[in-house]
Amino acid sequence: MAAQETDRTAFMAAPCRRLLAAIVGLVENHLRRPRAKPIEIRIFLDRRLRFPSANRDNAGMKRPASPSASIAATWECARSGDLRGATEAARGALRQLAPDAAPGSHVELHLVIASCAMRQGDHSEAMRELDAAGHSASSPRTDGSLALRVETWRAELAYFQGRYSAATEIIDRVLEPLEQRRDWSYAAFALRIRIAILLARADYEGIAAQADRAVKDAEKSGDDYVMVQVLNVLGAFHFDCATSKLPEPHARGHLSSLDPRDAAPMETDAREALRFFQRARAVAERAHYEFAAWYVAGNIERLEILLGHADRAVRAIRKRLKILQAKGAKYDEIVTRSNLAWGLRTLGQYREALHELDVAFNLARETGTSNVLLEFLEYDRSIVLAALGDTSGAQASYRRYLRLVGPWNRNAQVSPGGEMPAAVRKRPLEPFFLKSADRFILEHIGEALPVGRLANHCGVGLRTLEKTFTDLRGLTPVAHMRNLRLDHARRALDESDATVAEVAARFGFGSSTTFALEYRKRFGMAPSRTKRAIAN
Repeated sequence: MAAQETDRTAFMAAPCRRLLAAIVGLVENHLRRPRAKPIEIRIFLDRRLRFPSANRDNAGMKRPASPSASIAATWECARSGDLRGATEAARGALRQLAPDAAPGSHVELHLVIASCAMRQGDHSEAMRELDAAGHSASSPRTDGSLALRVETWRAELAYFQGRYSAATEIIDRVLEPLEQRRDWSYAAFALRIRIAILLARADYEGIAAQADRAVKDAEKSGDDYVMVQVLNVLGAFHFDCATSKLPEPHARGHLSSLDPRDAAPMETDAREALRFFQRARAVAERAHYEFAAWYVAGNIERLEILLGHADRAVRAIRKRLKILQAKGAKYDEIVTRSNLAWGLRTLGQYREALHELDVAFNLARETGTSNVLLEFLEYDRSIVLAALGDTSGAQASYRRYLRLVGPWNRNAQVSPGGEMPAAVRKRPLEPFFLKSADRFILEHIGEALPVGRLANHCGVGLRTLEKTFTDLRGLTPVAHMRNLRLDHARRALDESDATVAEVAARFGFGSSTTFALEYRKRFGMAPSRTKRAIAN
């Protein structure tokens, strides 16, 4: 078995070793030339480049490719998901470059290493490589385009670190110059970062205003990889639009208890999200970007969980997780474990879900990840702990979640009049005990349920329950219970032959008169009129 594993490891490492050897051969050939020509670096993200297949590697070694093609091959290695191999190849090439080599070679190779470090969660290493790339890009021999590319990657790193304001400031500064230089790949890349930040802010109108521009820039670039990224983030946008239209404020926290009829409002956006994700996966598969196809598949899995296919999604996620671990893609592993925990939770496998969340937390601490992912992890953990009966642990996780959301709203930009736009303001997600309260009310829908009993069931104090209902739902627990009873009563009038008096008694109203008064307040008509309308 050990021999087989060694052979398999050697086989997987061979392509990047061959790539490194080709680059070293190229550099040696380059240094023997009496006068080096400037290297044109316009091929970062160019899908039209084609490289020799594996059975032509020897021929490629005898006739080294051009410098730009070899750098492009290094990027392709990174895009394929071989982050360690691409890093090794880029470092080897840098060691062989002469001090007076074209600045573009240094910049691109440092950017390869920086991008791989980001995906592996090593933000300090990414920063060092970006600083090195920035130093090379500042050479008098460059025209400023390389510096714009380095800054775009700085924005990506700021996004990974959760420094959204810093990332936004960079994008605002570099986007138009990139488009003016017709550097469409990087312009689309910058727009993808901007859309991801707007998505974290739930600024759906802002995303809609950027979507067409991002797709057009990606199309102009002719770059499949950038197109996959743009389509993927737009799919995530429509996915969030879908979940925002559910009656519950956050589908991730309450998926397992959703009534199928409650999911109807999200169907249009869910289908649109699926269309974007499937298109992104098709582009990735056509261009042989297997790794990109895998992470797009992760978003398709999220939709499957939302639409009731959690068992199928969990099986697919477990397979993908093994590949991500083998490739060292820690950031993607955090996201994938979060999705796995979600799927397990909807299947009632709470202890397994808690384990996945704990592993994801450890990875986040190890890598310094500090963006919206931590909010979701803390929130999901509160739901799982509550399901396991650990109320104090659930409350602690929810308080940590609120602390993560709080600084966001304090630091968000406000208008000159001192108001924060509603689209930018982050409304905290409902705590675990409100969903528990909803289930308990439905289980006792025909009873006059005291609020104190409801608070005891939720494991919180009466004042905490009342304040949370008022802050997050805009009404008291008593009013919420009354509205639920009236909604179910109206459904019963619609769907059964029961009389008004029978429906009133079934849902805990002391008299038909009280029921009629409350019904008219909520629906603007008498319950008897509802019955007549149905009969007609």
